[in-house]
Amino acid sequence: MTLFLARHRAILLAYLGMIVLLALTSFFSPGFLAGSHLRTLTVLAAFIGIVALGQTFVIIGGGIDLSLPWVLNCAAILMTLIAKGQDGPLLWVIPLLLVAGAFIGAINGIGIAVFGVPPIIMTLAVNVILQGGILVYTGGTPPATAPQLVQFLAVGRIGPIPVVAVIWLILAVAASFLLSKTAFGRQLYAVGTSAAVAEFSGVPIVRTSVLAYTLSGFTAALAGMLLTGYSAQAYLGMGDPYLFTSIAAVAIGGASILGGSGHYIGTIAGAFVLTILTGLLPALNLSNGALLIVYGVVILVTVSLASEAFSDLAAALRAVLRGGRATAGKEPS
Repeated sequence: MTLFLARHRAILLAYLGMIVLLALTSFFSPGFLAGSHLRTLTVLAAFIGIVALGQTFVIIGGGIDLSLPWVLNCAAILMTLIAKGQDGPLLWVIPLLLVAGAFIGAINGIGIAVFGVPPIIMTLAVNVILQGGILVYTGGTPPATAPQLVQFLAVGRIGPIPVVAVIWLILAVAASFLLSKTAFGRQLYAVGTSAAVAEFSGVPIVRTSVLAYTLSGFTAALAGMLLTGYSAQAYLGMGDPYLFTSIAAVAIGGASILGGSGHYIGTIAGAFVLTILTGLLPALNLSNGALLIVYGVVILVTVSLASEAFSDLAAALRAVLRGGRATAGKEPS
């Protein structure tokens, strides 16, 4: 039990923080824990969680994906453009856009793993290219109608359970299986810990990195289509808020931003924490600007905690404390 707690301390702390925030928000906002509101909370967390799924894999592998906003946005807009509010075309439009999102992710992975482009530069460039491309294609006025089937997937329910929550659960199980039970998961952790050591150990670095980014593009496209169903429309910039929320959710969930550690189970808690925060801030009469500050602080702190300098400082402090305890235990001569 002690070993389990030690190995999963960061994830357990994320869930503890989620529970504390939930209790705090319900104190300031009575009715926050009502069944209908918890369903809404789950739906909103699902969108963050689905976008952050791919980001989790990329970050564990030592990278970062800044192209998520416009992969998401392009999938949303193209779906409404092609389907034109009809459910029939979705039979081939949804698979096509999922493949397209995965293809964009693969391009990111190839640029990074094969050509050595830094992840920030590669994914940011792709994000800007997609943004410009969709602006040219739509003339800045995308259609505003989401098909009824997509709306059902986003806001519909199976009994009391939101459909999007079921989709999220299936994805969470699949992600957890990939990370915990497959060779790909082990290789991803190895690449994130040290790409050089992983290469000498025979890990297929290029394939592992490309697969991680491919998955990130796939989940971003899926989230874009589902988010369109939630808002009943596609609009320019709808993916922008999900850049830092996807990174923050991974960081809050206990993953190292520098790679090599973390799990999607923790990211789920991170998605709920961020969603609860959006409810807590209005209850405290704070603006969305405060939420952006929280995102920035979370990322800054988690990177600092994972840095070598912080690790050396922590080790030095532990040594000092051990020395102090040892000295205190000695009897004066």
